[in-house]
Amino acid sequence: FSFRWLQRIQTSCAQLKGGKVTISPHVSNDLLEKNAVRSTPKRTAAVLIPLCNRNGQASIIFTQRTDDVSTHKGQVSFPGGHVEANETAIEAAIRECYEELGNDIGAISILGVCQTIPAITGTLVTPIIGFIDRDVEDFAHFEPSAGEVKKVFSHTLEELMQPAFRSQQTLERNGIKMTMPVFNDDADTRIWGLTAMILDGVLKSAIQPT
Repeated sequence: FSFRWLQRIQTSCAQLKGGKVTISPHVSNDLLEKNAVRSTPKRTAAVLIPLCNRNGQASIIFTQRTDDVSTHKGQVSFPGGHVEANETAIEAAIRECYEELGNDIGAISILGVCQTIPAITGTLVTPIIGFIDRDVEDFAHFEPSAGEVKKVFSHTLEELMQPAFRSQQTLERNGIKMTMPVFNDDADTRIWGLTAMILDGVLKSAIQPT
């Protein structure tokens, strides 16, 4: 990622409708507003989509969760967690990223905010697009949280945008069938579910247009 490319991504995100990157056209854009007036609000969370340069190549970082976490055991995800009281989604995403990957990963620049979408648990998740300023190289300076992160890895944008690297699966949720993207389907680090949906939306709406 060059400085100019990152600027284009940031500008593109800001110019989108509502200033938010669309993840799914089938999800309402006012979930957080509706949630705020519920008698029993649903929990909210945020995840960081960590764009980075790895040995000079534009890439995105992923984590594989341990079997010790309470939900989504062993699945591939983005760093993230619940939004705490008096904390914004951006603050939560940055905090969780440092907690999961270590404080030495370097500064994080925020490029954009995405549409809030519901997880299968009912939690409302806001994805935040960020860029880790320092080249991550071989992750030697990362200190993954032993209780949460089994593995840290990345894929280059070139890989993620190859048609052969992605497929589709049909899932049924609340009686409704949905076609969902899947990345790296044959690997142990298969990217599917909410993470794949977020990744697909960010690639199509924020990165590819720039």
